[in-house]
Amino acid sequence: MRGVVSAGDENSARAGAWILEEGGNAYDGAIAVMLAAPICEPLFTSLGGGGFLLGLQKGTKPSIYDFFVQVPPNRIKNPEFYPVDVDFGSAVQEFHIGAGSVAIPGMVEGIYQVYKDRCSLPLSELIKPAVKYAREGIYLSSMQADFIKLLKPMFLSTPKSRELYGKDGCLIDENHLFTNDEYANFLEEFAKEGSRLFYEGEVAKEIEKISKEHNGLIYREDLQKYRCIKRDPIKLDFKNYKIFTNPPPSGGGMLIAFTLKLLEQYDLKSFRSYEYIKGLLEAFHVTGEFRAQRINEFLHEEGLKEILSDEELIRNYTLDLNSKINYWGNTTHLCVIDKDENAVSATTTNGEGCGHIIGNCGILLNNMMGEEDLNPHGFFAWKEGLRLPSMMAPTAVLENGHPKLILGSAGSNRIRSAIVETIIKNIIYGYDLQKSINSPRIHFEKGTACLEAPCDEKILKEIKKHYKLNYFEELNLFFGGVQAVDGNLDGGFDTRRGAATIRV
Repeated sequence: MRGVVSAGDENSARAGAWILEEGGNAYDGAIAVMLAAPICEPLFTSLGGGGFLLGLQKGTKPSIYDFFVQVPPNRIKNPEFYPVDVDFGSAVQEFHIGAGSVAIPGMVEGIYQVYKDRCSLPLSELIKPAVKYAREGIYLSSMQADFIKLLKPMFLSTPKSRELYGKDGCLIDENHLFTNDEYANFLEEFAKEGSRLFYEGEVAKEIEKISKEHNGLIYREDLQKYRCIKRDPIKLDFKNYKIFTNPPPSGGGMLIAFTLKLLEQYDLKSFRSYEYIKGLLEAFHVTGEFRAQRINEFLHEEGLKEILSDEELIRNYTLDLNSKINYWGNTTHLCVIDKDENAVSATTTNGEGCGHIIGNCGILLNNMMGEEDLNPHGFFAWKEGLRLPSMMAPTAVLENGHPKLILGSAGSNRIRSAIVETIIKNIIYGYDLQKSINSPRIHFEKGTACLEAPCDEKILKEIKKHYKLNYFEELNLFFGGVQAVDGNLDGGFDTRRGAATIRV
């Protein structure tokens, strides 16, 4: 076998598999997936957004590529920024879109930096799957089509977005061949010119044009300053394994590491036992307190991840543990591992999209400045030039220096609980990847215990004594979308979001 690809959609995964079959390494495959996903998963990602990539390469230290979105100057008094309600059936959630909701995109710079550092094939080869999809068209999966229907107001909010996503007067769905010739043209130029095309050239001019015509915040000079940042990941010893995950200013990795440290000495008993559910709910509860007290206000301060080495602090929170019993998340995740133990875990997002498409590029810009979760102090309160905070946390588990488990998840605040539980199921209970991912999950947030069925009635009654309960009768996309691969070249995917794994 050459390797395995796990991604948020079957067509996305096929793009990575195509490149592995051509002799590419895991990084080549991952780049192919990231370039194809805006066609296959248009709701979840775009080159107008950002993300994080954790890379493993034999003989080198694991590293994080941070190409998440960045805060632009607050140079407009009345930016185009307006609310849109989305009806999820069980709840109505408000999002903000418009040109003023766009943060400085990082995807193109991140992809190009990874390509220069780690890829083995020419960029002109890596774009081929995406170009084929964009020119010849694909039929979206029924699940992707359902997701797009939910966010119809965003996809049809501007003339350009209606032209791309509302062809023939109808929102694209599984019965419409979805094409994007402008995106294919952009990719071909990108392969020739590199990221300067986006940050200095014609694309930068088009982004500035959108800002000036629609009261947006990003000018060409802001794009020119953007850089992908290579960071050392958080390193955590857990049981007999070493875990690497996303460091600050992303908060997700810190919270995953903290939760695992809490649980390391706790006996979870059998899967879905009372002790298991009680232990995880308490750990997630205490982690929420830790986030509020130690993380939220300090994400951009130096040395934050050193908190995890403070055993007394952890012990104090552990004593609390032992003493008490965005519905949405527009992200996608991919994992690739090859026969040489190169491994990639990458999470990307475009928020819900701001509605504006970059002229002549077919690229939907993000609305991350309008994401309430990322702006806890209020909209436009972040300092210019900072990376927006994120829960995204591409993660790797190593055993004796070799990849044991490479994983990550979509799903906003559920990312951390989904990753923690998948790790526990795989390395403590010994479940295979597919069972680790698709068995029922637990999440705790804002005083509410969220559980997927099945669960013993006696346990549910006990949980109700302590927490408000939100019980899901079947697996639900609320609980994130985990993708994973392992050192045996096996892979697993999350059926909650219509993902896929392909072995080559």
